[in-house]
Order: sequence, then C-alpha cells, then structure tokens
Amino acid sequence: MNKLYDIKPFIAIEDNSLYLLIATLLFALVLAFFAFRIAKKYALKHCKRDCERYFFEKFKSIDWENPKKAAYEATFYGRLLAKDKRRKEIFLQLKERLDALKYKKRSEKLNAEIMRYYNLYKQVCDESL
Repeated sequence: MNKLYDIKPFIAIEDNSLYLLIATLLFALVLAFFAFRIAKKYALKHCKRDCERYFFEKFKSIDWENPKKAAYEATFYGRLLAKDKRRKEIFLQLKERLDALKYKKRSEKLNAEIMRYYNLYKQVCDESL
C-alpha cells in the first residue's frame, strides 16, 4: 500500500473554552447576586415608608359599623404602625379597649372611649408619617 506523504499527523490544540465558560458563568452569577442585593436594599428602603403610608390609610378607613371586625382590623394595622415608643404605648392602651370587643360572640356597641383612643392613635401616626 502506498503511504501518503502529504497528510500530516494530528496536532494537539489547547482548548480553554470550557474554563472560559465556567469563569464567565461564575462572574455573571456573582454580578447577579450583588445586583439583587443592591436592588433589594433600594426597594426595602423606599418601600418601608410607602408601606407605612398604606397601612395608615387602611387604619384610617376602618368601617366601625361592625365593631368586632373593626376591632380586629384596628389591632392588625395598629400593630404594624406601632414603630416608636410613643406609638407603642398608645397602641397598647387602644388594644386593651379593643380586646373587649374582639373575643365575644356578640360585640357590644362602640363606646366613646375607644373612639377617643382610636382618634388619638390616628393623630399620633399622622404626625410621625
């Protein structure tokens, strides 16, 4: 058989494409991680104030026709708004009076004392927001 002299043997070529792919993916992953952290920090910083305003609007718009449901809503939104010491103290006083409405099968009528505490807490929250 005749040997072909014009065909050269295979030459080993270094291929680093797998390493470049892994390095690129790791870099993209680290970059995405830091971008996510920065976006989360920015969103939480700006959302905190907006969330408090949203909860305050919900707190202001409680319908007192059904005292039991209103007591639950006032307790829920009031707790979310109680951030500093003054608001916490006033909220605890309001909560004591609302507990009388919450845990009965039929709630009694809403008295003026509860509404005074509700309006006081609403005013204090409005001043601080």
